[in-house]
Amino acid sequence: MSQPHRSPMVVLLDSMLGLATALQTANLPGSGGGRNRGRAVVFWLVGGVLAAAAGTALLVGAVLRTPDGLADLPPGGGIAALGPTASAAATSASARPSSAAPSSSSASATPTKPTVSPTTGKPSSAAASSPAAGEAKLSAVYTAADGLLGYRAQVTVSSAGPGTAGDWRLTITMPRQTLQLAAVSGATVAQSGTVWTFTPTAETEQIAAGASVTVVFDVRGATLVDGKPTACRVNEEACTAAE
Repeated sequence: MSQPHRSPMVVLLDSMLGLATALQTANLPGSGGGRNRGRAVVFWLVGGVLAAAAGTALLVGAVLRTPDGLADLPPGGGIAALGPTASAAATSASARPSSAAPSSSSASATPTKPTVSPTTGKPSSAAASSPAAGEAKLSAVYTAADGLLGYRAQVTVSSAGPGTAGDWRLTITMPRQTLQLAAVSGATVAQSGTVWTFTPTAETEQIAAGASVTVVFDVRGATLVDGKPTACRVNEEACTAAE
């Protein structure tokens, strides 16, 4: 059966215990005489000291050869390395661009308001209807006789000058469509509902200043009650009834 392995420290302790036991029991070599006994004691003491020194040297060597008995230093000699978080934060702070303030000239620039030129207003109806220089002004007088089943009527168109009137129009509005106009002289006539429009002929178209022409026509139908015209105009000028 094999003995367990003994470390150098255990061997040194066993040797020192054995030396102490030998000194106590005085079982030393040469114990026959007192003188020899003294020499033996000195010899064993010197030997014990040498053995203790040798054991100490062995112990120190064993400790130096065993790195497991020493506490390991932290990686990098115990100095904590700078983490990547701090360096990344510093890099991000230095690389972050600063926001530029807008230029005051661009902020204060305002679009120019367009200039609106005044427009010419539409001329009034009074100015449009007034005759131009040299244009003749026309007037008309309506004359009619009473009748049971019709009557004869006429309209005299006169020019007050200063120029010669031409291309004039006469319109007469009857109270109802059943009343017809016929036997017209001095113009031609056309009907549109109750409105009758007279256009001058070649003989009556031109009216000199101070002159006049006459348009004659018959009104046919029941004219005893409500048989008179409701309106009469020559070039937008109202006719007047003869006295």
